[in-house]
Parts: sequence; C-alpha cells; structure tokens
Amino acid sequence: MLKKSILLVLSFLLLLFSQTIIVHADTQGSVPLKSLSIEEAVQLALANYADIKLTQWNIAKTDSQLLYVSTEKKKLEQKNVSVSNGMLPVNPDIFIKGIPNYNELSEEEQVGVNQSILIQIMINTSLNQLISAQSESQNSYNQEAKTAQLMEFGDQLRTLETDKVINQLRLHKTEAMIRYYAIQKYYQLCSLKKTIEYDKQESEYWFQQSEDTLRSYEHGVLSKKSMEDFNHKSAERKSVFERNLRSYEAQLEQFKLELGLSSYSEVILDDVISSTPEPGNWNTAISLSTNYDLQEEDAQIKLAKDNLDAVKASDTGLAAYYSVLWSSQIAHKNIVQQQLEEKLTGYKSEAHEIAFEYSQLKVKQLELLQTSQDNAALLSKGLISAAQADQSKLDLFNSNRELDKQKVAYALFQAKVTLALSGLIL
Repeated sequence: MLKKSILLVLSFLLLLFSQTIIVHADTQGSVPLKSLSIEEAVQLALANYADIKLTQWNIAKTDSQLLYVSTEKKKLEQKNVSVSNGMLPVNPDIFIKGIPNYNELSEEEQVGVNQSILIQIMINTSLNQLISAQSESQNSYNQEAKTAQLMEFGDQLRTLETDKVINQLRLHKTEAMIRYYAIQKYYQLCSLKKTIEYDKQESEYWFQQSEDTLRSYEHGVLSKKSMEDFNHKSAERKSVFERNLRSYEAQLEQFKLELGLSSYSEVILDDVISSTPEPGNWNTAISLSTNYDLQEEDAQIKLAKDNLDAVKASDTGLAAYYSVLWSSQIAHKNIVQQQLEEKLTGYKSEAHEIAFEYSQLKVKQLELLQTSQDNAALLSKGLISAAQADQSKLDLFNSNRELDKQKVAYALFQAKVTLALSGLIL
C-alpha cells in the first residue's frame, strides 16, 4: 500500500512538471489568444469599468439641472410680477355721456341726475382706495415671492455648481483608482503566474527526491515514518500548486470579464516582473496642492462661504448658522490634510522597508547562487550526494521566488506613488 502511494506521488510530480497554464481552452481546437500589455489593460479598464460611466452620468445630470435652474432664474428675473387692477370711473363726464338725451332733460331733471352721479363718484372713489390698497398688497406679496424664489434658485445654483466641481474631481479620482487597480491586478496575476512556474521548477527536485526515496525504502535504508513524512510533504506541494493554479485561472477570468475580453479563451500577460527596477531610496516629493480630496474640501468651503455671503445682510439667524458651517468645513479640511500628511510619512517608511528587505534577499540570493555552483562542482567530484546538490538548487529557487515577490511589492508601491502624484493618496 505504501509503495502504491509512492507511485502516485511520482505520477503527480510528473504531471506537475509537464503542467502548463491553460485557461478555458476551446475544445474544438480554435483558441482565440490575446496578448495583453499592462498599458492596454489600463486603457481597457478605463473604457469598460461601470464606475466611470456612472460618474459621467452624474456629471451630465448635474449639467442638465444647472441649465434648467439657470434658465428658470433668468425667466423669473425678467418677469414683471406687478399687477394693475382697473379703477372705477370718477369723472362726471363719463357718466353723463352714458345717459341718453342728457341735454334734452329739464334743469330739474339734470340736477337730480347730477346728484346721483355725485353719489356714485363718492362710492367709486372709496372703492378705488380699496382696490389700490389691494393692488399694492398684491404687488408687495408678488415681489417678495419673486425675491424668495430668486434666492432659492441662487441656493440651488451654488449647490449644483459645487456638485459639478465635485463630480469632476470624483471622475478624476475614479479614473486614477481604476488605473491603479488595473496595474495592481496585472502585477498580482503575473506574480501568481510566476509562482506557478516556480512550482513547476520545484517539482523537478521533488521528482528526483521521490525516486531516491523509493529506492532507499526498497533497500531498507529509509524508515516507514520517513517515507510517510515525505508523502505528506509531497501532498502539501500538490495542494499548494493546485490552489495557485485554480486561483490564477479564476482571477484571470475575472480580469478578462472586467476588461471586456471574455470572448478570448486565453489571455497572455507580459512578464513585467523581470523588468521591474530595483528599489532604492525614495525621494519623491508629493504635493498636496493637487490632491483631489483637498480640492473637494475647498469646493465645500467655497459653497459654505458663498451661502454665508448670500444671507449675511438679510437673515441674521441663517447667517449665524452658515457661519458655523463655514468654520466647520475649514476645520474638516485641516483634519483631512493632516491625515494625508500622515499617510505620506508612512510612504517613506514603506519605501525604506521594501528597499531593506530587497537588499537582504539579494545578498541571500547571491550566497545561494554561489552555494549551488559550489555543490554542483562537489557533486561532479563525488564529494556530496545528488540530494544535497538538489537541495541547494531548491533553496535558490525559493530565494528567486521571494526576490520576485519583493519586486512585485516594489512595483505596486511605485504604482501607489504614481497615484499619489496624480492627486489621490491611499
């Protein structure tokens, strides 16, 4: 039973050694391939991510509201809200002209008519005073309503103009974040792909060890416990390899979907890890003057100040409220700026830590490279066993693996610095 398990381990290692990374191959033999550079991945992300489209729609919505409110405000400014109610006649001639054959009446009859006209004129005069008072009251009310509506339009326009500025800033922030995410995802996938390649290289060592272990066990040199320990380690390596492979396939499929490349059965990424520059001292100066978060704070401060100025002369209570909002917004910006400065301080320590760890790994790699070369020479002279020489190769593989991971960490840090330079600090 134990020998059968050993053979299964050997079979797995043979399979692992010959394994290639294939994602959703076309069963009919037609496999659309897509070679994807990191620059193209960024452009596809910017073109396909829904967050950008949603932000653009918000900008269009705000522009439409701005146009509508601005148009309505201009209409109201030009509108005459005064009313002029008709006055009742108080001129005797008007009444006389309305009486047929007035001149043919006797003097006595004319006196009677004139008295009636005089009474009507007195009534009309009194009614005209009431009509005039009503017109004046209505005009005052209409003007107050117009002024209030104009003030409301003004408030809406200030808010919408601020929203437009903020939406534009958020569009830039979204674009910068998507660009960063695409680069980050590209490097992570390349790193995982590289890890699988190291797994395949490492499998050569395990394959040789399996053959040696089997021979040792068959000749009674190796105990059953040692054999079981070896099988356990081999099973662990198999599990790690399969997990990495499945993770790579799943993440690449998700990335393809996000970039609009789901029609391709296989997407091939460039080997960007090997071309990553080695980290050195970080001296990049990042200015907060172009930071999107602080620009958004400035827009909110301006809105609060404009609102305060708009009511300062007419509404003391509201002015006091807006004054508090203005001061609060300034304080909020100061807090945000302090937080950003603290994050930038963390960037420096992060850069130094990456550089230090990289230099340590580089020294270790050179030492292991020399050891591997020395052991190869000793093996050729029969002074050490093949297992010892293979172990030194395995150590060098693992050292290279760690060095590549550190290169990826530095590349992602550089992407974060670039993001900060563009105006967004994580």
